Amino acid sequence: MNIDFNNVILKKYVVDKSEHTSAKKLNIAYGVDRNFLFGAGISITSVLVNNPDMDIHFYIVTDFVDDDYLARIEQLAQMYRTTISVLVFNNEAFRQLPSTKFWTYAMYYRYVAFEYLSTELHSVLYLDADVVCKGSLDELTQIHFNGEYAAVVNDIDDVRLKSGSRLGIPELSTTYFNSGVVFANLVVWKEQNLITKAFDILLDKSKELLYFDQDVLNILFYSKVILLRRDFNCIYGVDWTLAYDEYQQYISDENYLSDKTRLIHYVGVTKPWHRWANYPVSKYFINAYKKSAWSDIPLLNANTAKLFKRKSRHERFQKKYIRSFFSHIMYIKTKLGSKSA
Repeated sequence: MNIDFNNVILKKYVVDKSEHTSAKKLNIAYGVDRNFLFGAGISITSVLVNNPDMDIHFYIVTDFVDDDYLARIEQLAQMYRTTISVLVFNNEAFRQLPSTKFWTYAMYYRYVAFEYLSTELHSVLYLDADVVCKGSLDELTQIHFNGEYAAVVNDIDDVRLKSGSRLGIPELSTTYFNSGVVFANLVVWKEQNLITKAFDILLDKSKELLYFDQDVLNILFYSKVILLRRDFNCIYGVDWTLAYDEYQQYISDENYLSDKTRLIHYVGVTKPWHRWANYPVSKYFINAYKKSAWSDIPLLNANTAKLFKRKSRHERFQKKYIRSFFSHIMYIKTKLGSKSA
């Protein structure tokens, strides 16, 4: 599968409001579809709020953007004197790649970011849109690659320990990483033609991939990564709050969410931008949201059967029983509507 990335980018918008006076420089990229543009905007804000002394160029790689979003990007760049590029690309080729109901082909958009940016950058910090910054990223600017493909953070134990045997590389049980935060060596990405190798693995029917894009990156980067501390990818699920005992234990573990945490990664169905995610752990997102160019936009409501179902569960947990009941009704109505469509 070959894609001409010179032609796949349809439009490029660059807003440069930076004064470019800082010696500390960092490139940060997001690969998102329209459902995660809002989250990406708040994530960018969180980085800017916590790293005022750094010259950062943000890249949003997406298959959709509208005039309102571009206007808010310009407003954000002006507010924080930064540079933001929005790259809009044709996603048709990516529809050929394996996906599921829960893992859409949008997960491969990080590959677009790596491939396109490898023509102009030596390195880039890739962040999922549900990653929020709560501390300095200065340490990442001091990383110097010596042949390594990336600097990454191990996935949670339950995922990491099973992945070695699942992928037929036992050593990955020690080093299997989460792809939501990847500080990538783009020189190696380009030299090794990793985009082609990634597609070859994805289209190989003999491969039993569970996390698709993440599995592929782990296979490609095997034995060639720098492992960062959990501080740089504290994996946390808002939905874990529903299992209250485990939730309390998790947030009290200093190896996870603590004052030292630099990046918190909100995995799972419920995101901190959902209206029902009103828990203490969402405060890092909310703080950035209030300081963003999207502060006048309400937090998002449920709009799919899966989200209405999860919303209902959280409202029941929060003892909002009437709201939970009506959310469950909307879950049934939306689910039946999708089946008849």
